[in-house]
Amino acid sequence: MKIIKYTATELIIQTKSILDFWFPSCLLMTFGLIGLTFDYHAATLSCQRSHEKQGNCQLVRSHLLGSNIQEIQLAALQGAKVERFGSKSRVVLVTNVGDVPFSANSTNWGNKDAAASDINFYLKNAKSRLLRLSQDDRWLGWTGGIFLLAGVGVIALGNKETYSFDGTSNTLTVKRRGLLARKVIKRSLFEIYGVEVDRTKDRDHDVWYQVRLLVSGGDRISLPHTMSPYKQVEIAKAINNYLHARSHESICSDDCSQSENSVG
Repeated sequence: MKIIKYTATELIIQTKSILDFWFPSCLLMTFGLIGLTFDYHAATLSCQRSHEKQGNCQLVRSHLLGSNIQEIQLAALQGAKVERFGSKSRVVLVTNVGDVPFSANSTNWGNKDAAASDINFYLKNAKSRLLRLSQDDRWLGWTGGIFLLAGVGVIALGNKETYSFDGTSNTLTVKRRGLLARKVIKRSLFEIYGVEVDRTKDRDHDVWYQVRLLVSGGDRISLPHTMSPYKQVEIAKAINNYLHARSHESICSDDCSQSENSVG
């Protein structure tokens, strides 16, 4: 929230600019698309043994754009293990040329341990001819989807508010503009007799500050709240000074008119 114009006759306060909506929205949508496009969330390992150490395996990993297929010779497959990174884990295939990720990172540890155990059992048991193992972590795609929807929501639900105090017409015009709704409210400046900064706490005990215009009849016009008391006090002082100056100008104008009538 900032003052974009302050003259003797006009005061304009704006809550947000277009960049305030588009920048975080584009950031969220970018993260969401990356997560949906490049993170694989389903994987299938199929192995077929012809002799004790002869055969081949096929690893298929799927993501939004399609599937990635990798062929691995059974003789090159040495085992499987579970790698853990903090609260997340994944199954890794150990080959003679390096490790190959099988599953995506997730917090489902038990499922990963069971998958690695099944792969190691198959490699040690020469009598087992076929192995087909799937890891379905498509729920991880929800993370990317949530980021994408959040980015769209920032644009769809974001509103830009403009408070215009016009001394020439003695009118306060409040314009609320957004993608889904537009609204214009007009009040007479003569109805506004003061301004205050309201201090409240939410459930997390965070303190919020909000500028409120005091209107005749006990009504209130509330500006958006923030956690910065300094900005709200600055806005409240600017409005109060403007209203005070307009009030003095109005009184002076009435006195001057009466003086001219007396002289006449």
